[in-house]
Amino acid sequence: MRLIVTSILIILSNLAFSQTARELVRTGNEAYKIDSINQALESYQKAMDLDPKLEEAVFNMGDAYFKADKYADAAKTFNQVAQTTQNKQLKSDAYFNEGDAHMQAQKFEDAINAYKNSMRAKPENNKARYNYEYARKMLKEQQKQEQENKDDQDKKDDKKDDQKDQDKKDQDKDKEDDQKDKEDKDKQDQNKDDQKEEGDKDENKGDQDQEKPQEQQPQPSQMSKADAERLLKAMEENEKKTREKVALQKARTKSKKKSDKDW
Repeated sequence: MRLIVTSILIILSNLAFSQTARELVRTGNEAYKIDSINQALESYQKAMDLDPKLEEAVFNMGDAYFKADKYADAAKTFNQVAQTTQNKQLKSDAYFNEGDAHMQAQKFEDAINAYKNSMRAKPENNKARYNYEYARKMLKEQQKQEQENKDDQDKKDDKKDDQKDQDKKDQDKDKEDDQKDKEDKDKQDQNKDDQKEEGDKDENKGDQDQEKPQEQQPQPSQMSKADAERLLKAMEENEKKTREKVALQKARTKSKKKSDKDW
């Protein structure tokens, strides 16, 4: 008897527990209808805390996340329902809604996979098939746009590289020109220095020529009185001899003339 009573109490308790979770879901649905999304999410979360297996609460929470533009949370919640439910219709719908959340986030590859799973759960889901084709089209356009953006960026990068190369060439040329100008200036300065040095040498040479002492004339040696007398005496003897020689020569000449006349 006690066992039967206990069983009845457990059944009644579970029934009350289930009704309470569903009431919270209904409360969340009412808040959802009037766009009180935070209140709806709070109610759905309380329902899930009471009954984690209550798929209606989880699915509706996904809808609330979607309406709040929280697409990543919505996709995650719908995927949770799709993987745990055994209801094919609910599984297909959950995957479909997951695909829509990925589409809003422009995650087209994830959306394609979600729509595929939706069609696997329910092949006759024509909405999933349509959205699958649309997602493929959007993925191609996205990839094309990304490629164009990449090409444009590559062109910009190439242009920047070319500009950098040109700037470097210009800088190198400026450096070469500066170096050449410096060398020319140094050369001019050196030439000026050389000319100045030559001018200084010439000036110094002229100064040296002017400052150079004149060669001294040989000064007559001082002669003693005895030497002077001897010299004077010698000169007189020489002069005497010269006069005697001249007189002798005149005498001979006169004698000759006379002889020629007498004869």
